[in-house]
Amino acid sequence: MKLVLSVVALVATSLLAVTPAMAQESLSPAPTKTVVLEPKMKLVDVKNVAAFIQGVDLRGTEVDAYLDTRKVLTEAAAAAEKGGKKDEDLVSVSMRLDQAQNLFTLMQRGSLKGAEAEKYKEIIDALKVSVEEAQKKQK
Repeated sequence: MKLVLSVVALVATSLLAVTPAMAQESLSPAPTKTVVLEPKMKLVDVKNVAAFIQGVDLRGTEVDAYLDTRKVLTEAAAAAEKGGKKDEDLVSVSMRLDQAQNLFTLMQRGSLKGAEAEKYKEIIDALKVSVEEAQKKQK
């Protein structure tokens, strides 16, 4: 639970750090800088998390976010396989911060067996490390 809270805090902090203050003379929000994360996971984990989130119950308003997140994962897995990567090879999954947050949220809502807990934690840790790396790049 402590890890989950720290990832949420890191993501929230990242969002605040990259959103410039609204210009005083404008009524429209200032453009935000796109933060791209590169979590590193085993190819098999990328495939498995794409399958795992398929079992999550969605609200109608979450369909686009789910489809976008699943697309990122499936395209990363397909590109890695096309590049000759094997299931145990590490791959970088390039995703925007909002996509990582959506993945994190979907994973939290899914049900898993105790035997899957270590893999779940590895994926969450990979997301957390990628957020920390993105924060270092911004400084």
